Amino acid sequence: MQVRLHILAPPTTIERLQTVHQVLLKRSGGTLSALPSRQSVSTPVASGYYLRGIEEADPQLEAELFKYGGVEGLQLAEEVFELSSELAAWGTQRFARMHSRSAFAALVLFDSARSMMKGSRSASWADRRRISWDYYWDSHLKTCTPDLGPRGAAVREAMTNQVNAKVPAFQGLMAATAAESAVHNWRRRWCRSIDTYLYRADKARVSRSAQHLTVHQAHMTLNRLGFSAREEAVLGLYARTWSVDRERALFNRN
Repeated sequence: MQVRLHILAPPTTIERLQTVHQVLLKRSGGTLSALPSRQSVSTPVASGYYLRGIEEADPQLEAELFKYGGVEGLQLAEEVFELSSELAAWGTQRFARMHSRSAFAALVLFDSARSMMKGSRSASWADRRRISWDYYWDSHLKTCTPDLGPRGAAVREAMTNQVNAKVPAFQGLMAATAAESAVHNWRRRWCRSIDTYLYRADKARVSRSAQHLTVHQAHMTLNRLGFSAREEAVLGLYARTWSVDRERALFNRN
């Protein structure tokens, strides 16, 4: 399990956080210090990053720029990170047990994909409606399980069969979670954020597909909620079976 924390703040704030971090390590009696951690500090990326030529390349920053489609793409992504962090902070407090939180996480995955394809601004970028629902989730499953090797296809099929047997019960949990007004409000904010993010990414000509950007934003949010990539793969299989009509039908039944 790997948890990633991105902080955009002035140097003085970063220094204070690093001091607090050291204090927490000492107070934990060795529990926290036993966990492997790595820190990377860089100057905020700006439009002239590639033109200045005065800084050494930052591998972590370069990876983020590649992932999100350049300087402007990363800046747009960071705006979504802020809401994602707020959502995850709320979600981990509201759903302290991972079993309950998993339903909320599956709804977030569903909302991410649906917002990409059906958001109010999706028609402005053809790439958002180009792929099918099944193709999106097939790709998502492969993205979350890259380490399976030659037996990958067989393992993914077994995972899918195991999940399918549990779908009815898990959908009941998803429906109960979705019925909460606070969950509804957070989901609405998240959908609006993804829809706006992709609209702005298209206008900025970010060099990544809508699916790529959506999957990575959803992945970061699931990570913040405490789920590993393999667990996200399973939750994606549940999200794949969900729909607005099914949510409405289960809500009316209850």
